[in-house]
Amino acid sequence: MTSLIIIFLLTGVISGFIAGLLGVGGGIIIVPISYFILLYLDYSTVYAMHVAIASSLGIICFTSISSIRSHLKLGNVNRSILKRWVPGIVLGSILGSYCASIISGKILVNIFIFLAFLIALNMAFQRDPIILSKDLPRSKLINLILSAMIGFLSVLIGIGGGSFSVPSLTMFSKKIHEAVGTSATLGFFIAFPGVIILMISGSSINDLPPFSIGYLNLAIVLLVSSTSIFTANIGARVSVSVNKVTLRRLFSIFLLLTCISLIMEHYII
Repeated sequence: MTSLIIIFLLTGVISGFIAGLLGVGGGIIIVPISYFILLYLDYSTVYAMHVAIASSLGIICFTSISSIRSHLKLGNVNRSILKRWVPGIVLGSILGSYCASIISGKILVNIFIFLAFLIALNMAFQRDPIILSKDLPRSKLINLILSAMIGFLSVLIGIGGGSFSVPSLTMFSKKIHEAVGTSATLGFFIAFPGVIILMISGSSINDLPPFSIGYLNLAIVLLVSSTSIFTANIGARVSVSVNKVTLRRLFSIFLLLTCISLIMEHYII
């Protein structure tokens, strides 16, 4: 038990710092670690991924608040983007979390592997952002569809959306620090509706880990949040002065190894 507590606390330290530093969302670390720990504790693969995703979203609710405060002080949050994208983000989060609640655990793992693999490739090989336009689309419908897709895909794998929203914003000529800060704010609007839906949808499920409200596990949330809420603040401050190319490539290797571990767990071992 002591070892598990230490692992979750360290998970919070690393995920919070990475979330603030790279704007990718700590969920991409929290979900696989929580999932493997739940399997180690002999919880069913049927619901382990659901618990890991919901708990990650609960943690992001706390972590994003700390990160948002730092980015607001640094002037990195674009309020105009928030006005255009928050409605779609919330819509996508609600739809995605509902889909996650009715999808089997194995399919959710496969979705995580696929999207994490794409994120890893993007981080490894895309040195300079692809520019599509000088600004966001003028069409409200296009903005709604784009932001809803970000919310939908993000909540399906329990992340704050930075892995999707940061590249999307840089495609529309937004500076990287502005993209990261705005993405951190959008992360809250992805995580909060998603975790509410997963709490409700999992309320009738038996044999979930202790201290669970639906699929949300309070023990995981409190342990990881207790450290990540501080390191996210540090990561956000460091982000304005560090060259991220090497860090992104190293992190991409971690994601690829995570994908390989999940594949081995489900299809080889």
